[in-house]
Amino acid sequence: MVTSKASKMWPYVLVGSAVGGALGYLFTTDSGKKVRHAITHPDEITENIDEVRGVIEEKARMVTSRVRTVLDKAKEGMEAGQRAFNEATQSYRTNMQKIQGKNDEIASTAHKNIDNLNKTASAVEGAVLDPLYEAGAMYRGIQRGLRTAFGHGGEVAPFRQSGSY
Repeated sequence: MVTSKASKMWPYVLVGSAVGGALGYLFTTDSGKKVRHAITHPDEITENIDEVRGVIEEKARMVTSRVRTVLDKAKEGMEAGQRAFNEATQSYRTNMQKIQGKNDEIASTAHKNIDNLNKTASAVEGAVLDPLYEAGAMYRGIQRGLRTAFGHGGEVAPFRQSGSY
């Protein structure tokens, strides 16, 4: 159950309701007028005390019954509100878990795709670029070897048809 400042105020609500009911009774009903008359004329009180007490007890029971009914309905309303809040909280958590699961799934798929792209790039590098680099290195090596062998410092002389240089 939820404990708050409102739950500490129930005694004051009850007392206020009782006082308000009593004042309303005294100033708005015929029997309340009789009670006021009896209070203002104390000499007549002894004659009517049992009657007044009976009326007051009856009205107090009515007020108490009404207050209990209102309090019970308020309590039911608070409990229903608490249940609705708990259900909404559970629904929110469930939806967040679903979203987190989808997020994790998307992140995992993205990581797999990036890994596959890296593997593909490595395969392309190994299958295409490495042989090209090796061919370029071999060409430079042959060129340098020819320069060194034939003593040409700068450029390699083109091959002649006759086979001599």
